[in-house]
Amino acid sequence: MDLDKLAQAVCSFFVPGLGQLIKGEVGRGLKFLFGFLIVWFALLFTGVIPAQTVIGIIIRIFSAYDAYAHSEGQ
Repeated sequence: MDLDKLAQAVCSFFVPGLGQLIKGEVGRGLKFLFGFLIVWFALLFTGVIPAQTVIGIIIRIFSAYDAYAHSEGQ
């Protein structure tokens, strides 16, 4: 198991897009970060807290998987 990939995945789970930013995939990382923030705030202001939590966790897991599975240049 590659510890760098694992660390990037953990970073990306807690802050979506951070693992991609650490790898140097700035565009991909910013897409995850801003996408997460837009969805999170949109659901926050609509008052749909359970959906906000579930969708937030799904985005975090997908971001962590992406940071772990995709190498730079793919």
